[in-house]
Amino acid sequence: MTDARTALADARLYLVAPARIRAGRLAELIPLLADAGIDIVQLRDRSLSEADLLAEGRAAAAAAQAAGIPFIVNDSPTLARDCRAHGVHLGQDDGPIKDARALLGPDAIIGRSSRGGDMLAAAAAEGASYASLGPIWETPTKPGRPATGIAPLRPAAQAAPLPWFAIGGIDEDRVLRVAACGADRAVVVRAICDAVDPAAATRRIKARLVAAKPRIMTVAGSDSGGGAGIQADIKAISQAGGFPLCAVTALTAQTTRGVEGVLPATEELVAQQIEIVAADIGVDGIKTGMLASPSLVGAVAEALRLARRPELEIPLVVDTVLRAESGACLMARDGEEALTRELIPDATVITPNLMEAQALTGSDSEDAAYLAQTLCDRHGCAAIVTGGHGPSADDVLCDAVGVERIPGVRLDRATTHGAGCTHSSTLAALLGRGLTLREAAAGAKAVATAAVRGGRPFGAGAGPVDVTSHEVAT
Repeated sequence: MTDARTALADARLYLVAPARIRAGRLAELIPLLADAGIDIVQLRDRSLSEADLLAEGRAAAAAAQAAGIPFIVNDSPTLARDCRAHGVHLGQDDGPIKDARALLGPDAIIGRSSRGGDMLAAAAAEGASYASLGPIWETPTKPGRPATGIAPLRPAAQAAPLPWFAIGGIDEDRVLRVAACGADRAVVVRAICDAVDPAAATRRIKARLVAAKPRIMTVAGSDSGGGAGIQADIKAISQAGGFPLCAVTALTAQTTRGVEGVLPATEELVAQQIEIVAADIGVDGIKTGMLASPSLVGAVAEALRLARRPELEIPLVVDTVLRAESGACLMARDGEEALTRELIPDATVITPNLMEAQALTGSDSEDAAYLAQTLCDRHGCAAIVTGGHGPSADDVLCDAVGVERIPGVRLDRATTHGAGCTHSSTLAALLGRGLTLREAAAGAKAVATAAVRGGRPFGAGAGPVDVTSHEVAT
């Protein structure tokens, strides 16, 4: 095989398996699995005697060598030496890496378990070749070990000092979620070991890992003028690195001057769009926009509860759309009450402008910090009161940590139609990629501002923002 360290650098899919999996003996299946896309195999089997473990390790090591992929054993540097493995994976309590390297030599691959953060830095400082990060989700292979969730993934993707693999509960569906948050390497156990056809399962998981992109759904109305609604959302999601999905809530006859007509979609059709797309393609982030009636709000809220599997930590951005840029009402009577009762309690963050925040709080205050704090306290979700409509162009974010002002500039531009949609859909895409709320809020503010600056002076009213303008793209 090629140099083991070179193979490690290129590795994407790492299999941890016992000596026998559902389809047969691991050593005999390694050529098939390597051809299907497995890049590294680790033997982990605590059910075998030392003699049997050594025998299986030698057979697997020989098969991996012939297949051209690295072979690793779990926990024991001595076993790795005796079965001629390419290296060993060590847990936090399995001894110093320097001792393993002294036994196995400078070219051995030595991995270290971690939960991300400082543990990745410690593994690199100790001389590890790579680290695992997890368990992302609880798994029976590591009973009693609490899951990390997805929070450590994006920081690791941005600044990890060594190669790392997401591990823990990863299967064909969940591999897309970890990949959306920046994990381009993953460890799989049961999804392949328990498969009737492990090679086919490997191919599917590898393809998803390699080709994954954050799947961001917008639940909003269509703007025939192209400046706001799902048209703005799709452009913004794409620009933010996401793959846009949509559930259309209404058709509008709309220009830069106003909304001339609205044809709402039925509640059943909107819910069906959400449910079937989430079940088939899956989602990594969701943004809701125009929901024209209280009954539609309720239908969307229920459909989203079914679509958002709690363990996947899918963010929900609720853009509390009450009026269009032109002032046209986009929410029927009692719609605000339905939002606060049905949808906002499920939100990760809501993004009202100043007037919407005043309507939702029942206050005429122009103090965005007060309004954001009131909404956060009242509904238990974060709130961003977006700037531009009041005395300040700043956005104001309030979450469980406190209040933070996100600086903005007031632009002398009439190209503002769709700025709110662009902001909220960018926010959903960045959150779906695993950024923290404060990172995503700052990014969304910058994109929305640039989209206004790069907007198009079309029509007789407020011209459309353009998130695809050269200035935004750079």
